[in-house]
Amino acid sequence: MATISDGGTDRACPQGCCAALSGSFEELLSREWLITNGLGGYASSTVIGCPTRRYHGLLVSARRPPVARFVLLAAVLERLNVGSRQVELANFEFNGKTHPQGYVYLKDFDYELGQPRPYVQFIYQIEDVEVRKRVSMAHGHDLVTLEYDVAMGRPRTIEFDLLPLVAARDFHSLRRKTAIDPFQAETDSQCGLWLTDRLDPELSLAALPAVEGEAELLQFETASEWWFNFRYRAEAERGMDFGEDLFTPGWWRCRVRGAAKLSWSFVGGSTSLADARARTGVARAEQLSGGEPSAKGYLLLNELYQAADQFVVRRHMPTGRTSTTILAGYHWFGDWGRDTCIALPGLLLFTGRHAQARQVLGTFAEAQSEGLIPNRFTDDGAGCDYNSVDASLWFVHAADAYLETTGDRATWDQVLLPACMRVVDAYAAGTRYGIRVDGDDGLVACGDPTTQLTWMDAKQGDITFTPRYGKPVEIQALWYHALCILARRLHEADLGTAARYEQMAARTRRSFARAFWNADAHCLYDCLKPEGTDPAIRPNQVFAVSLADSPLPQSKQRQVVDCVREHLLTAVGLRSLSPSDPAYHGRYAGDAYQRDAAYHQGTVWAWLMGPFVEAHLRAYGFSTQAREQAREWIRPLCEHLTQAGQGSISEIFDGDPPHTPRGCIAQAWSVAELVRAYHLIQARIPSSTTRAS
Repeated sequence: MATISDGGTDRACPQGCCAALSGSFEELLSREWLITNGLGGYASSTVIGCPTRRYHGLLVSARRPPVARFVLLAAVLERLNVGSRQVELANFEFNGKTHPQGYVYLKDFDYELGQPRPYVQFIYQIEDVEVRKRVSMAHGHDLVTLEYDVAMGRPRTIEFDLLPLVAARDFHSLRRKTAIDPFQAETDSQCGLWLTDRLDPELSLAALPAVEGEAELLQFETASEWWFNFRYRAEAERGMDFGEDLFTPGWWRCRVRGAAKLSWSFVGGSTSLADARARTGVARAEQLSGGEPSAKGYLLLNELYQAADQFVVRRHMPTGRTSTTILAGYHWFGDWGRDTCIALPGLLLFTGRHAQARQVLGTFAEAQSEGLIPNRFTDDGAGCDYNSVDASLWFVHAADAYLETTGDRATWDQVLLPACMRVVDAYAAGTRYGIRVDGDDGLVACGDPTTQLTWMDAKQGDITFTPRYGKPVEIQALWYHALCILARRLHEADLGTAARYEQMAARTRRSFARAFWNADAHCLYDCLKPEGTDPAIRPNQVFAVSLADSPLPQSKQRQVVDCVREHLLTAVGLRSLSPSDPAYHGRYAGDAYQRDAAYHQGTVWAWLMGPFVEAHLRAYGFSTQAREQAREWIRPLCEHLTQAGQGSISEIFDGDPPHTPRGCIAQAWSVAELVRAYHLIQARIPSSTTRAS
């Protein structure tokens, strides 16, 4: 149960995990769970076990961690013969009908996201028979285990069948039956199953059953069949293909006479059943030996730290080296430079994971090109895209935060400082995508009407929905902040270079104050374009206050914060555009075009609560009153941990009430910025930490 502290005692949120099963059938299908393996792979579905997305699956494996993900085991069907009754615990949608309806036997749902063995648990009741189903993943392995603890109120014999449903396809696509059976199945004397895609042998799935207690594993019944027309309602709502056929090679049958545990371990990418057994043994030994220690402190931080862990994954570099990176969100995002650098302080520095923070920064510094940090690593893991003007500036911010937190001068001097200087010098000289410092005013210009270089980057074909070419406001704030950082850090080591950066910063500050202040609206223009100023009230101006180096005097900082509060603040984050703007979209729904048109045109972003809280605290001197107000602002997001994606924070919400959660069910910077906001509220940071002009 999530709680938020007022600095003394914990106060419980009104909802706990038990709330997951309250509400209508439609509401239950909107609540999802996710457990991860640290490689980019995961298991995920809804709280009643009914898949609603193409991205749902019990074993989703990353072939080139953390990308190139494939849904191997899509789902399972459990069947119990209890006396004269046959009961099925699964739930699937076929052409608008739900069959079977196992949720009617479901009485509880719970989850534990912490290492070394994150799990979700379902408790079913059929007459006097209780079945506890636990789905868990092994950290660092493509291994999911399904465990069923069976208890009976009186002696009897029941049969338990488990039928696997296999997709074996890229997680962005859907499987349809082909004329030729694509799968080859083998079994052994221990009822182990090895299933291989004939066209892609790497897409193999091994299943290893086991029983304990008053039960026996009878056999594996071979019956190669296709099940047709599974319907994924979330995809239908998103205007995408939503039908799929799944393959089953047969089912296992067990006989249970009393208290027993039945388990199946599914392993991805094995080359044989013997190899699968070896890998399973290693994974179980690692689970028993323990993983990273659980977070200590308030219950809220425990849950937030567990959520943070889901995004920290291994990356296999083209050189063959393995490093650490941050996935932007589940289910479908990879590791993005902007998201990584924004999320790094909350996910890794505030949680004490300094060695991993060093690896993440090193991963992106290694991929730097022409001064630019990658916008993202491509989905096939083979290269990088660099179309971002802010990712590199956020890298400077994250690198400085790393040094401030750890005091690791060696990494700063040898790796991070050179990378940060390459960023600033490349911007000053001019680099890709028209990114350059304007010689007339010292401000950073970028792009053209066809590009999307800031975080507001939605684009369909030739249409850029939120064109912010020219001089976006947050880019100038980040640029000024980066110059101030380097001037401070070089002050003793290289006074001449430090003085040059100080002069550049002073010029940027003067130009910013003159060019961006909107005296009529008492806030900042969003963008200076060649054709004129953009007066749209957007959240980007908040970074001119939230960053420690502000180009604004405190009086104007407060006006910016007050404007953002009046027009953009909601219970779950900041709107991306004021509702008073004619271009405002209050609902994020429809097909890809409609959703992209709304993505940054009013949609609420949870991660923006972090910079808004920081801006509010800085503008109002970290006063007791400012802290109390900020604490109330983050409370609804803390409660959201038990709502959409269980134990995590959604990517976005509708701009209009009731602010329905949308997009990814678990977003790295949403979690990270809530962690950071919590610590900022609790910390005793003096107002002098704001370096205003």
